[in-house]
Amino acid sequence: MTALRLSVDNLLTSPNEAVLAEAIAEHVRATTGRRPSSSEFRSWQRSLPVLARDLADAGLHRVEMLVEYKLPLTSRRVDVVLAGVHPRTGEDSYVVVELKQWSRAEPSESGEHLVIVEGMPGGETLHPAEQVRRYCEYMCDFLGVLNGKPNVVYGAAYLHNAMDLDVDGLSEQVQDQRSRLFTKQRRGEFLRYLSERLSDKPGADAADRLLRSAVAPSKQLMT
Repeated sequence: MTALRLSVDNLLTSPNEAVLAEAIAEHVRATTGRRPSSSEFRSWQRSLPVLARDLADAGLHRVEMLVEYKLPLTSRRVDVVLAGVHPRTGEDSYVVVELKQWSRAEPSESGEHLVIVEGMPGGETLHPAEQVRRYCEYMCDFLGVLNGKPNVVYGAAYLHNAMDLDVDGLSEQVQDQRSRLFTKQRRGEFLRYLSERLSDKPGADAADRLLRSAVAPSKQLMT
């Protein structure tokens, strides 16, 4: 369960996007032994600063950002887990964010959770809202610190380069608060979504607890 940790303010004061992306690439190389792809590098350069500025505009400067968070017992990694304090309950609160640079995408007729992305080789890919929903469920099922606390983990896919019409039909597949989808046209809604689940209090302790959590599959999975 490794991740590169950054506060919103630390990311915003990074010398430049290339330096930030190289730091993340080095983290991935050190923890996985593989060299990140050029598309991953571009995503870190372009998407992470957008998310950090949005968090700052929402007044969430002290939220902890866990970048390239590795899910337990798998090689899969989450783009960003935002760790902080819930504004109403005062408990730990986590928002899983899947960042997409897509400009155009449409639902596929091949399956309910598949989409076709313009310019992406390989045909269909998993709907980003469904992808982030599965990440949230996996974390709740496998992390002891989250067992019995399903209401502290939320998820959102953020297509920050797309307008609603560019991804027409994708929002209809959104199911719940773990599978929200936002475009740049809905940035205001995204900021409200974040500020309703995170407060401007230090998120370091919540991040510590998540990263230190024992891997403990839930009773439901064990049976």
